[in-house]
Amino acid sequence: DSAQAHIVFGSPTLAHSDPRREALILVDTLLGGGMSSRLFQRVREELGLAYSVYAFQSFHRDTGMHGVYAGTAPESAEQAVDAIRSELARIAATGISADELAMGKQQLKGQITLSMESVSSRMYRAAAGDLFGEPWLPLDALLAQVDAVTLDGARDVCAAFFQPDRQTVVHLGPA
Repeated sequence: DSAQAHIVFGSPTLAHSDPRREALILVDTLLGGGMSSRLFQRVREELGLAYSVYAFQSFHRDTGMHGVYAGTAPESAEQAVDAIRSELARIAATGISADELAMGKQQLKGQITLSMESVSSRMYRAAAGDLFGEPWLPLDALLAQVDAVTLDGARDVCAAFFQPDRQTVVHLGPA
């Protein structure tokens, strides 16, 4: 018994070493990375269908995954699923705009910069570098990787990984 429904969309994406990784992270930021994101604005603010909604990703040696989480009232679950599918379809079909790309870069660079103040974030970054055999990059190099994401690169990632029919959907909550 639960008073809340938990919905997770997920699909396979890129390995950690794939050069499109920064583009995927940037698109995830725009899709569901905060209060200004597409999912937050549409699903929570405009439609009032979720308590929490966000996108996430994880990268591994030979694969990766992208997901969307929503916590909602059970009676709103199907509407929330439909709204998330609609946003995924929209971003897959049209990609992002140049203005969104610029905004996403600024937001992501801000998040990276602020993460450098967290000891645990720095430790996870060092561990990931060691795990994947990557050199330690200074902050300027990380920010340059974000700046190197192009509009075409972001749109390619949108089309390749955000199609609603690529997603597996898991629903936990009352029937």
